[in-house]
Amino acid sequence: MNDEFYINKTLKLAAKGWGMVSPNPMVGAVVVKNGKILGKGYHKGPGLPHAEVVALTKAGKHTKGATLYVNLEPCCHYGRTPPCTKRIIEAKISQVVVSMKDPNPAVNGKGFQKLREAGIKVKTGILEDRARRLNEVYIKYITKKIPFIILKSALTIDGKITYGNEKYLTSEKSLKYVHHIRNGVDAILVGVNTVLKDNPYLNVRFEKPVKAPIKIILDTHLKLSGKENVFKTGDKVVIATVGRQDKNISGDIWHFPAKNNLIPLDKLLIRAGKEGISSIMVEGGRKIFTSFIKEHRVNKYYFFISPKISGNGLDFLENKKILQEIDITQVKRMGKDIMVEGYNVYRDY
Repeated sequence: MNDEFYINKTLKLAAKGWGMVSPNPMVGAVVVKNGKILGKGYHKGPGLPHAEVVALTKAGKHTKGATLYVNLEPCCHYGRTPPCTKRIIEAKISQVVVSMKDPNPAVNGKGFQKLREAGIKVKTGILEDRARRLNEVYIKYITKKIPFIILKSALTIDGKITYGNEKYLTSEKSLKYVHHIRNGVDAILVGVNTVLKDNPYLNVRFEKPVKAPIKIILDTHLKLSGKENVFKTGDKVVIATVGRQDKNISGDIWHFPAKNNLIPLDKLLIRAGKEGISSIMVEGGRKIFTSFIKEHRVNKYYFFISPKISGNGLDFLENKKILQEIDITQVKRMGKDIMVEGYNVYRDY
């Protein structure tokens, strides 16, 4: 078996940490000796053993001269857990094969240096593009200190976000996939008008929740009463508003200075980053979509296009003068719908 074979295994292992490890990266590791896998593991969450330690522990006393495969550079600093490089050196590993360097300033090549100084051969760049895609949220968050932004919208085929009085535009299969995405993000963001009109729960319902995403509601003038469905699930709710206005309402209120009578997105994202929120899915409505797209705040898009025409429906955006190019990476059938996945070609990470 070649290096790509084993690195592919680390990527599959790492993906098991989906939704559980934030703000840490998803990491998988495999220990191999004489063509035999001695141990494997993945990181399951902050404060828990890193993938390398799990794999080495499972390999036991047979690690001398073995090769360690991992999708991200091993850490070399003390955080919630001891440095992985120390454990690798103690295990007498002869070679470490890695997909990518850790962009965390506390690591960023220092882990490789520690291993090489200990006489361990280091090989990097194996399936790096896939590794970077897997940990795109972590890369953005650890380098920019603000969340990775995903924008999701359901649309009719003529670009409307409403279709008569129907609650859902898209099929159940599309809805289930949206809840899968929700299950992996730290927060869901909507505008107050979406909450007042649709009264959503904004939780994970179509699959077993890994965790409860934080609900961020942009409510400039504090219109919420506190009786809406978002407050009934017991999940954390953040209400972003302007000025120093307060209200007896269940939820954390974040105050910001007004910018053109709106909540400044730059300050909102900085605050979210400081709160440890590494990813946000923006779900509506069109005023919110317009603001995030206009300011180039969106990193990734999911459009769920329904085979319906809604001539009198609400347009996806308020401002028709917006120009934005999307690098489409996937087009997939979702029941009767089409899902389009893509990235903003303007990269900020």
